[in-house]
Amino acid sequence: MEKAKVGIKEKLEEWNSAAAAKSTEKEKAKRKQKPEDIDNRKPAVAATNMAEKNANQKQKPKDDNNGKPPAAAFGNSTDININDGSKNFCEQVPESGSSDNNNSDSDNATTGIVSIDVPDPDFYDFDKHRSEKSFGGDQVWATYDNEDGMPRFYALVQKVISLKPFKIRISFLTSKTNSEFGSLDWVGSGFAKTCGDFRVGRYVTNDTVNIFSHRVQWEKGLRGIIKIIPRKGDTWALYKNWSPDWNEHTADSVIYKYEMVEVLDDYNEDQGVSITPLLKVAGFKTVFHRHLDPKKIRRIPKEEMFRFSHQVPSYILTGEEAHNAPKGCCELDPAATPMELLQVITEAKKDEVMKADELKLVS
Repeated sequence: MEKAKVGIKEKLEEWNSAAAAKSTEKEKAKRKQKPEDIDNRKPAVAATNMAEKNANQKQKPKDDNNGKPPAAAFGNSTDININDGSKNFCEQVPESGSSDNNNSDSDNATTGIVSIDVPDPDFYDFDKHRSEKSFGGDQVWATYDNEDGMPRFYALVQKVISLKPFKIRISFLTSKTNSEFGSLDWVGSGFAKTCGDFRVGRYVTNDTVNIFSHRVQWEKGLRGIIKIIPRKGDTWALYKNWSPDWNEHTADSVIYKYEMVEVLDDYNEDQGVSITPLLKVAGFKTVFHRHLDPKKIRRIPKEEMFRFSHQVPSYILTGEEAHNAPKGCCELDPAATPMELLQVITEAKKDEVMKADELKLVS
């Protein structure tokens, strides 16, 4: 059975003229390289019909916000200040209609639909971790972005209003700078920031569970900051061709090439973080394994943390999932794995694909 990722579109009432010009330039570039992502959207009715065939769907927003999460794009939005006291985050957000400052769009989000087909995983059911009952207050969740549908946006759950029907109040996390990692103008160039310091944006009410990828571990910083940093044991996708020279004119064909890695230690400002490559295991769609050569371990310094594209949910196989499940290998969530890495490859290839027999020799 195939799954689909479909997404939401926020209608913006106000738009800064400079931001609009930048959005137009970015959108033109996308039309040249990915016309199907901009112009050949499937209508909501078609997506609804698909939902009847496919119980599990993934949703992503249309690319109308210049790479920003929908809630962050409101021209009159303001950040919610989370103090350092013990007060629950949810208690600091006004109920709908309780404040004159509430934007009507906050509770009346209009959605547009985009569909991306995703194959099932080989063994593990990742969907059970993002069902309606998985959500609770003060959780941060990754949501699919409007570029290539990877989970690069973050949303704080302010309140679970109901489970059936599903309805929650969320605030997308925003950030205007990336100064915590250096002077590179990553955010200003239109790229999504996936690790570092974030603030809580204006809330919206959401009734679609399938925009969410996975829960994210986070820490509360000073003056309402939410910190999201790669941690030991995490699986992340790195931009394979990353360069500090990237800007808004960098071609998609250069940007959207990835390598999967496992994080080996927690981030440290002085030393950065160490990672090891994950190689595809031949014969599977979503099964990977650590590179067997310890010389391939490398360190990502603070100034290069922009290499991290997005976190990928993963699961270590026990070997009991099926007769052919390779014990100790890492299965990745296909909804957060780029499509080019989901192809089944039967032959081993140095530094890219390894055979399961090789793993038995070292186990």
